[in-house]
Amino acid sequence: MASELDFTTLARAAARLKVPTSDAELPALITAASQALADWLGYEAHLRENVQETVPSEGGRVLFLRAGAVRRIVSVTVAGAEVPASEYFLESPRYGRILNRRGGWPFTGQWTDGVAPMPLRAHDTGEIVVTYDAGWRTPGQEALALAADPASTLTSDLPAPLEEAALITLTALRSGAGRDPNVISRSIGGGSVTWAADRTAVPALAQQLARPHHKSTRRKQS
Repeated sequence: MASELDFTTLARAAARLKVPTSDAELPALITAASQALADWLGYEAHLRENVQETVPSEGGRVLFLRAGAVRRIVSVTVAGAEVPASEYFLESPRYGRILNRRGGWPFTGQWTDGVAPMPLRAHDTGEIVVTYDAGWRTPGQEALALAADPASTLTSDLPAPLEEAALITLTALRSGAGRDPNVISRSIGGGSVTWAADRTAVPALAQQLARPHHKSTRRKQS
C-alpha cells in the first residue's frame, strides 16, 4: 500500500528493480528510500496544507520556517494579531525564508533584566505563528487519492529529478540488503577490505539530482 510520502509508484519501482509488483519488500523499500531522500533534503517533501508552525525571531527582517518547498504563506500572526499580507513575502520557497517588507519581526526570547531590558537570546516563545502550504503532491498521494476515489483527478507534481533520485536510492537499498554498508570493496586474492569513512543512505548520483531542492540551512526544534 502507498503512503503519502512515497516518491515513486509501485510499477516504476518494480520495473527499475526488475521484480514483480507483488514483491513483498517493495512497499517498505519505496517508503524507506523516500524518507531517506526527504531526510537528506532537510524537510518533508510531500504536500502538506495549512501547516501551523511557531517561529523564533532574532528581531531582524527574516523568519525561517523548518519546511522547504514552501508553496504559499497563508497567514502570519504575532501575539494573536494577523499581520497584513502586504507587509511580508516569501523570499525563498526552498529555504522557507519570509522577509518583512517594512522592518523587523519582533524579537522572541530572553531579555536582560533592568530598567531598559535588551534582547539576550532568541528562542521559540510561540508568539509568532506562520500558516503555510509546502511540498509537492507525490506519486504516493496520487495513489492514495485514486484508491479512495477511482474518479480522482489529483496528479503528482513531484519534480522528475526527485523521483529519479528516489529510484536510485531504492536500488541502492535493495542491492545493499544483507551486506555490511561500510564495506565498499573487497579483494579476494589478498583478502583486503576497504571501509567507507562515511556512508549515506542517499547515493551520490541521487544527491546530485536532488541538489537544486536541498535545504542546507535548517532550523532545529526549539
